[in-house]
Amino acid sequence: MVTISIKDLVVEAKHGVHEHEKQQPQRFIFNVEATINTQANISDDLADSLSYTDLKNSIIEVTQSNSFNLIERLAQAVADQILTHHEVQKVVVAIDKPDVFKNGVPGVRLEVISGGNG
Repeated sequence: MVTISIKDLVVEAKHGVHEHEKQQPQRFIFNVEATINTQANISDDLADSLSYTDLKNSIIEVTQSNSFNLIERLAQAVADQILTHHEVQKVVVAIDKPDVFKNGVPGVRLEVISGGNG
């Protein structure tokens, strides 16, 4: 097993319970780990792995093409998309909303194992 990760990916989108959050984009910071069943560490072949680009694009697409009330739901949608890659066995999605408070950063962390529901 190998874990592919992307850290501190900033995506602007419209998620939140409040009306202003649905109207004005705000920053979301993603830290995502995808554990994959692979031999890429031996084969040295990208075809045997999950590319960072695919991981990044999955996060951005889900985040910008939806508008959820809760970031818990956003985290689940991102995890579900990443789990569509057949080699992914487990995904951890952490999302922070850095612009909510002047002091402190709220966020969520979700862990999903393939075949499970969180």
